[in-house]
Amino acid sequence: MVPKSEARKKMKSLFLEISSKNEKVKQVQENLLDFLGHRSSSENLKVISYVSDEYEISPFSSLNFSLKIGSLDLDIFFPKVTNLGLEFRNGSGFSKGEFGILEPNGENSISPYDADWILVPALGWNREGARLGRGKGFYDRVLQDILSEKMIGLSFEDLYPCDFSAEPHDLRVGTLITEKKNHCFPGKMGEKSVG
Repeated sequence: MVPKSEARKKMKSLFLEISSKNEKVKQVQENLLDFLGHRSSSENLKVISYVSDEYEISPFSSLNFSLKIGSLDLDIFFPKVTNLGLEFRNGSGFSKGEFGILEPNGENSISPYDADWILVPALGWNREGARLGRGKGFYDRVLQDILSEKMIGLSFEDLYPCDFSAEPHDLRVGTLITEKKNHCFPGKMGEKSVG
């Protein structure tokens, strides 16, 4: 297994080299919307998302706090770093946060427990759905008690799986969506990490 620091460098480089990236991103987004439409018991969904950077797939084609797509109404919440850690908020706009990433200006927040789905950003995912994050642990801490079944990762098929030395605290998603297919990671009910 590759150490995380080495895997992070490798995945950033590989992500930038993906061919036909825009077309593949659009297909991942379409597959995500199809998944949300088929796997949700309601048409009004509260979704925790993220603002992508140059090494991540943007979950939706536009950066909005609400989306109406077909019969789906999505209320979308985004991460904001606070003194308490990571909070998920929506509002009226975005501004650059502590790490140079756009964060929501609004005060309306949601607990991860109350979200229907949580889209988790990552540099890569291993065969068990474990997340290769940035190393700061924000998501690992705030989502540590959330069922993996409601967490979704996004990747390109060419970048999956990412072999790295996963640790017990690394989050594990229930589904990884690529431009070609959905990878599901069944496990024990309530399992959130690898180890």
